[in-house]
Amino acid sequence: MSNQALDEARLLLGHPRFTVRPLRDELVEAHGWPTASDATLAFLCPILGPSATIILHRLGGYATEGDSVWTPSEFAATFGLGHDEHTALAARSLARLVSFSMARIDSTGIAVRTHVGPLPERWAARLPAYLLDAYRSPTAA
Repeated sequence: MSNQALDEARLLLGHPRFTVRPLRDELVEAHGWPTASDATLAFLCPILGPSATIILHRLGGYATEGDSVWTPSEFAATFGLGHDEHTALAARSLARLVSFSMARIDSTGIAVRTHVGPLPERWAARLPAYLLDAYRSPTAA
């Protein structure tokens, strides 16, 4: 995770309000699965970590419905984070999403993928064998 992504995430969470927007990609939508699906939880948790995966899952689902405005307090409460004591965890999780191209942070908010594309082989290699088998099965996602 880059220091720039972490700085952007900290700055975002320091705003009184920020917008969550969809990050759409036609190719990913055609070949991937919805971010707010069980597949995201199963296949990305070992790659992104649990906090970043849950945040992606929920924000991606909300973003599918369009833009929404959040406060840092709402964000913290949504993910079971105390606003002050866990801001570092939230910022690291958001920065991780940026590092894995699942989100983009700008001066007004965060754009979050509404779909997850096929996993690069180096990511898939990080899955435990039973999840890798499930991911590679014809009925995956």
